[in-house]
Amino acid sequence: MKKALTKNRETHITILMFSGPDEEVKQVRLSKTILRSVALFTAVFLSYSAALTTGYMYLDKNHRTALARIEYLKEDNQRQSIEIAGLYNYSDKVRSKMEELIEFDGEIRKMVGLKSDSDKRLEEFQGVLVASRGGVVERLPGLEKAELVEAKMTPTVMMSSINNLDDAVQVLSSQMDIQKQEMDKLLSDVDARLEYLEAKPTFLPISGRITSRFGGRKHPFSRKYDFHEGVDIAAKSGTAIRAPGKGIVTFSGRQGGYGNLVEINHGYGIITRYAHNSANLVKKGDRVSKGQVIARVGSTGVSTGPHVHFEIEVNGKAVDPIKFVNGDI
Repeated sequence: MKKALTKNRETHITILMFSGPDEEVKQVRLSKTILRSVALFTAVFLSYSAALTTGYMYLDKNHRTALARIEYLKEDNQRQSIEIAGLYNYSDKVRSKMEELIEFDGEIRKMVGLKSDSDKRLEEFQGVLVASRGGVVERLPGLEKAELVEAKMTPTVMMSSINNLDDAVQVLSSQMDIQKQEMDKLLSDVDARLEYLEAKPTFLPISGRITSRFGGRKHPFSRKYDFHEGVDIAAKSGTAIRAPGKGIVTFSGRQGGYGNLVEINHGYGIITRYAHNSANLVKKGDRVSKGQVIARVGSTGVSTGPHVHFEIEVNGKAVDPIKFVNGDI
């Protein structure tokens, strides 16, 4: 069928339709207004369809992008949760090490006879710690810690955890600075204490029977009451006399009733004397170490038999040698 189009100069358009030369011609008249409306509707429909298609494609793309972003944020949240959990575990380990250091500080001080306030410091450090900015830092609760480890933190839990962790880091950092100062002080105090213990007389110069103690007694020759400023320890002549602490020899020679005498200045206001020796083995100015042989037992000077007369003077005052070496003074 063939179509022929004729135009009406007025308001209509006539469409002639025929399928062959022998077929009857069919005629259709259409209003120009209808044709224009159909054309306009078609154009609007096509435009609207194109807009819908474009919008759908845009929304679909944005939807896919949003889903990808959400998935990334979930993964990122999980990574951050694991990192925060790791930091909490690390901060707990640091805290534990700090507690061990405080306890170690106290143990060392007690071992060398120094006063320790580690119990008080440990009590302040454990449990709740006061943060430098005025807050409190508590050990992470079990539930929150489990959420961290399983990476199931809500935004609220995450912010709370980050703030808590920030406080913990600030406090631990501050405590580490304090602990470093304490360790430096400990080393200095221990060195000084060991130096003192090395110098302090801590044993009697010989082993033997004590024949005369410190204090009031009758003099063995005059039989008058006098004050004995040392202890007499009997031993075989020639027995080694050892310095009970390190120091510097300030006298070595013969001195009146003492006979052969050695005097040692140990520092810290401590002076020791060893009298009636058969021989002095050190001279004035010598530095002697703890346990070093400085003389030999004899009976020189005013003496009733071989022994060593041992004196200890602290800040110019005679003290009982036995109590001093035992730590009772």
